[in-house]
Amino acid sequence: MAEEEAGAEVLEDGGKKKKMIIIAVAVLLIAAGAGLYFTGFFEDEAAPVAVESNEEGAGETSNEVDDGETTELLYHELKPPFMVNFSKGSIKVLRVTLSLMAKSEKAIDAAKSHDPVIRNNILMLLSGENLDVLKTADGKEKLQTSIKEEINKVLEERKASAKIDEVFFTELVMQ
Repeated sequence: MAEEEAGAEVLEDGGKKKKMIIIAVAVLLIAAGAGLYFTGFFEDEAAPVAVESNEEGAGETSNEVDDGETTELLYHELKPPFMVNFSKGSIKVLRVTLSLMAKSEKAIDAAKSHDPVIRNNILMLLSGENLDVLKTADGKEKLQTSIKEEINKVLEERKASAKIDEVFFTELVMQ
């Protein structure tokens, strides 16, 4: 009888160990599946659709436009932020972080390759700003336009065949 009880205890311990192993394996499988899911492993990448038609201009659908531009908007943040000191007035420091938007990778690449000249010209532009005007929404919009024009001027001077479509302030601090 004592031998039967000892055998029953061994079976119970073996059963508990099997359950623990099964639970551990299940947890590992769930964690691996979640990891793959959150890294985008299961997402299907849609291929661009291109439809051609015999009629001129009719039926064309594509992510690529004739001059190399895509319908997808591309963004590039100019890092580090621009920081300008002022000696006159109540505002002493202006800190601006900018992001560029373009419809072509060429424009983003050109902006990256000419970053030192672009940064220099933007800093010169910012240091000449009237901060009282810059406090207004209209002043900020004009500065945005001026920066975009300055960047495109640099790209044109450097014979880049693309241009920046928009400039966005992602941070603008005046202290």
